[in-house]
Amino acid sequence: MIHRLRGGLDGLTDSEQRPLRPVGSSVREVAARTGRLLTKLRSMPGVRVCAGVRIGDDHLPIGFAITAGTQVMLIESVAWPVGAYTVAADGRVLCDGIYIGQSVGPLIGSIHRLRHTLPPHHRVSAVIVVHPYGAGPSALPESTPAALTWVRPVDAAGHIGYRLRRGRRGSRAPRAGGRSPAELPGMVNSSPRPATPRG
Repeated sequence: MIHRLRGGLDGLTDSEQRPLRPVGSSVREVAARTGRLLTKLRSMPGVRVCAGVRIGDDHLPIGFAITAGTQVMLIESVAWPVGAYTVAADGRVLCDGIYIGQSVGPLIGSIHRLRHTLPPHHRVSAVIVVHPYGAGPSALPESTPAALTWVRPVDAAGHIGYRLRRGRRGSRAPRAGGRSPAELPGMVNSSPRPATPRG
């Protein structure tokens, strides 16, 4: 079980309307794989993991949000076939130069929404964990560290942990009376009950 996990993955459903979605597995199955990787963060003090989060009522749920102090990281998961992946200027995802019908635009929009809604000392970013579908390595899109990073499963926990630790060193103290981003109503909506991601 993930340390300090809130919510669950039941709200993650397969839909062509999902801007990022896996191939060959259900959205919930792939999110559960990522959830197991996140258990490696349980020793970090002050880390909270929320599963099945919704950034606003007009967005489908995102797999996870991790908060630690003033850091907020949105975690999405996909499983894609082997290929060279890139992202066009408008957010469309391409594989070997061909548009695959998916986009990072809504995820980047969620980052901006949180940045504008949370107090200015909060740092919001996102990580997309790309699980393999089939054999062979893939070339992932270039990351924009201030907003969006792409990682392979083997690197996910280490990368996220490093970002959280680095952010904590550079964070300022929250405002008096400020609440955790995971507790802000209408922002990160997840069930308060503990849950374990299902595989």
